[in-house]
Amino acid sequence: MREWTRTYYLIALLTLEKIVQHVVVTLCFLFDFGGIRATVAVDYRYLMVAGGIVAILFFIALWALLTEKTWSISLVAGLAVFDIVGEFIAQGTIFITLMVSFVVAIVLLVLCYKTRSRKS
Repeated sequence: MREWTRTYYLIALLTLEKIVQHVVVTLCFLFDFGGIRATVAVDYRYLMVAGGIVAILFFIALWALLTEKTWSISLVAGLAVFDIVGEFIAQGTIFITLMVSFVVAIVLLVLCYKTRSRKS
């Protein structure tokens, strides 16, 4: 059994935040809260489906972290990269507005790298 460090706790907490964020944003697209559909550069339905799938994958990643699966950090890192790229696609420009989602994904990526490099 692995000893949980502050880094693992942070990764788990931020992964939980990503689950909540993707569920909320997917629901916002579904019901067009705040006119969110008009704020994205691509068809909102693609983002809604992708957001739902990513929420499920982040949930699987959190489960994998909590059950100490060896691949959990890799999944979280991959989803963080997907989230970063998705922000550029959703906003439709290279000069994006830095959203909390983007910052959390960057922090997750750095923490995952830190955790992976510590194992080597």
